[in-house]
Amino acid sequence: MGNFLETIYDVLFNPKTAMQVIADKKLIGQAFAMFTIGMLVPVWAVYTGIRATQGIPAVGFLFVLHFIGSLLLWIMGACVLHFIAELAGGRGTAVGLFAALGFAHLPRIAAIPLGVIAALLPDGLRGVAFGVIGLLIVIWTLSLDVAAIRGAHGLSAAKAVLVLAAPLLVLIGGIVVVVVFLGSTLLQLPFHV
Repeated sequence: MGNFLETIYDVLFNPKTAMQVIADKKLIGQAFAMFTIGMLVPVWAVYTGIRATQGIPAVGFLFVLHFIGSLLLWIMGACVLHFIAELAGGRGTAVGLFAALGFAHLPRIAAIPLGVIAALLPDGLRGVAFGVIGLLIVIWTLSLDVAAIRGAHGLSAAKAVLVLAAPLLVLIGGIVVVVVFLGSTLLQLPFHV
């Protein structure tokens, strides 16, 4: 277990090098453990907070469904990002990137203690603190995703950011094309008043 804790330490304090080592060694077992901890700890905290709430009988089922859905997104995300990274000139493996992306779930664990601290703040500051904490965790997670892509595929920081942003840019481009197509189609329809 010490090796796992050392890997977590390295991800915290030297993420680029740590992600490269994780990808090179293909630490799938450790990545799955990190993913599981990163997914289950926050969900478990929410689950324990709402399990006594009336009217939510399927919370356990939602807990399992969330884990399975997140696992599938991790797998599909690694496949898509690996493909894009190869198009960008990356020279890594899909399994290496998959392992490195597993460690990008690390910041989710920090949500619990930071959330407890924010809950203890006065009412006026509580909402702002939760917003700031959420933003920091998203930024930290995205920076670890970039480090994972850089480490697994040997790309520059700019290319790694583009690889990470490419699926979102394609989605936005697709939505723009659909809206323009629908708009032009609607403009050509005869309207009778």
